[in-house]
Amino acid sequence: MRINTYLFNDELVNKLNSPQRNLITLPNTTGTREKSIEFLRFEEKKEKYTWAHPDEIYFVISADHYVKTLINCGNKLKWMTRHSTLKELLYILPVENFIRLNKFYLLNLNYFSHINENKKLLYFINDFSIAIPHRISPFVRHLLKSTHT
Repeated sequence: MRINTYLFNDELVNKLNSPQRNLITLPNTTGTREKSIEFLRFEEKKEKYTWAHPDEIYFVISADHYVKTLINCGNKLKWMTRHSTLKELLYILPVENFIRLNKFYLLNLNYFSHINENKKLLYFINDFSIAIPHRISPFVRHLLKSTHT
């Protein structure tokens, strides 16, 4: 769900262009149950920002007080950053979709396919994979295997 599907008015344009804004909430006009929809701001390049819905987030890696996030942008995946910690981001994201794999990673379960433990790769439903060099607890690995394979 891209933010560009909304009609732009002066109030929305001011929210989007505000340098202090990292999260905006818009009224839901799509007919789904939620009364409002939140979008998070990510930096694609220096001074170039993208607003993403939590459903567009595949995976998040912690980097001190920044997070590096894999986001579905149309028909391709892009890495973007955000000034936030995993804990802060997890507070914003829907708990039914996201799981914290360890102190470095968050995973959107809607896109998860499987883990190759020998190669230390995590695969998504579109066959895209990323390296996961940090250890994932046996409990979480078992949970992912039992619910998503």
